[in-house]
Amino acid sequence: MLRKLPEVLYNFSSKPLDPDFLYVKNIWRRAQILTEFKSQVTLFDETTVGDGERPEDIAVRLYRNPFYNWTLLIANDITDYYAQWPRSVKQLEDFVANKYDNPQATKHHVTTEVRDANNNIIVPAGKVVPSNFSVAYYNGSTTVTATPTVSVSNAQYENEINAEKQLIKVIKPDIIEDFVATYGEILNKGNATKFASSVSDINM
Repeated sequence: MLRKLPEVLYNFSSKPLDPDFLYVKNIWRRAQILTEFKSQVTLFDETTVGDGERPEDIAVRLYRNPFYNWTLLIANDITDYYAQWPRSVKQLEDFVANKYDNPQATKHHVTTEVRDANNNIIVPAGKVVPSNFSVAYYNGSTTVTATPTVSVSNAQYENEINAEKQLIKVIKPDIIEDFVATYGEILNKGNATKFASSVSDINM
């Protein structure tokens, strides 16, 4: 997919009178096209990435074609596979062990849900708060003070982030062929090499 991106001659020199050009792929064009496609919500379904499942595995599962793996990265705006794709259980364990001296130490505190006597939400769950957070509210007959907090460990925090990454958008299987063809056509428009000395100079 990246091979199809148009090229630009980018001046990475800091000296205005001594340019130093380098051929680079116009990734800004990719971002523009992605924004256009993402506005069309009927193009997408959702799926859950299984433990250790790679983009090509999902492409085979959904499209019977491993070479459509790039469409998953496009649909989810993934530009750094190692940082943005969900890790397997083993990869996550290794990542947490390497990142934290004590994976079970407290990362932060979050709220638990609090409702009043009329079932109105006083405190929503999941908000990051100080460890001594408290709230006072009237329960219909008296004022009640609650301390609705729970600690979240470093390991729990990373597991929650990874779990969020596991739910991804995918192009609907019945339109994947049309998507690939149309995306390629749009990507190749204006394929001429351009000169640019800054991002603002790149005309997409």
